[in-house]
Amino acid sequence: MSKQYTQNYVAMGSGSTATSNAFFVGDFRLLSVSVQSSASLGVPAAGQSIMIQGSNADGLRASDLGGPTSMLGWSNITSILPGSLNLAGSVGAGLFTFDPPGYRWIRSYCSPANVSVASVTTITFNGESW
Repeated sequence: MSKQYTQNYVAMGSGSTATSNAFFVGDFRLLSVSVQSSASLGVPAAGQSIMIQGSNADGLRASDLGGPTSMLGWSNITSILPGSLNLAGSVGAGLFTFDPPGYRWIRSYCSPANVSVASVTTITFNGESW
């Protein structure tokens, strides 16, 4: 009988860059994503959202995941727009659950032109094993 476990990973934190490292979620039956904004993200604009992306790459070689600037092999799972965490468009929090996740790797991405959005946002992935 296997042991059930939980694992947390802070994908973006204070002062983050545009793309988080890939986090292996292939062993999880349930994945939740926590999003917290510590300052106003401003008015929604084209390309200003934060994307949650998934990949089914093996990940056994560094080239499988393409690095932080590559979009090859990554699919957009969901988009978090400024103002979507609360009605005022400022400080807020959200929790999203993917059950079952359906992919091996997950990461958060914010366009390089909007790194300021990432720097005031904390994104945490939490996986629950089978």
